[in-house]
Amino acid sequence: MAKKVIKRAVASKAPVKKIVVKSVPVSARSVAMAGIGAGARALERAQGNAMKVYGTIAKQAEALRHMTTEAADTLAAKTGMFVREGKKLQGKTAAAAQSQVNATAKEVKAFAKKSQKALKQNMSKTIDETIASAKQGVTRLEHVFETRVARTLNTFGVPSAQNVRELQTRMAELQKALNQLNRRAVRA
Repeated sequence: MAKKVIKRAVASKAPVKKIVVKSVPVSARSVAMAGIGAGARALERAQGNAMKVYGTIAKQAEALRHMTTEAADTLAAKTGMFVREGKKLQGKTAAAAQSQVNATAKEVKAFAKKSQKALKQNMSKTIDETIASAKQGVTRLEHVFETRVARTLNTFGVPSAQNVRELQTRMAELQKALNQLNRRAVRA
């Protein structure tokens, strides 16, 4: 590995310090940058998916608001019609008109309730699917990142966590054997 010496002058005119900088192999840097790039792309995709879900929710909310307005307009129109007929026919048709209004109101209310329930179910399903997809993406990203970091560390000769655990186990076994030898030597 090539070493570069960089001289740095301090403002207080103290002696110049030498700093040794080791150059990083291009392949290790490329692997690290690729890992960072993959993370950034996955984050962008997750943000894009979140924006799509938000857009879908907003559209469905607007559709529900529109349907509710239409239902209210329909109810108002039918109510107005029944009121006019009721005034024309006075007492005979007043009771029939009121029952028609009530029936229509129930229909509209049932329709609005059914539409709202369907909208909630669709939104919930869409959100659940998006969350599951995002979790899978993050899990894959974590795995890719961990694998690349492990490869990069291995390139620099840094032992993995498993190597350290194996070494600790082996050291414990050797310590146990050494203790047994010491006990035998003391007895003899």
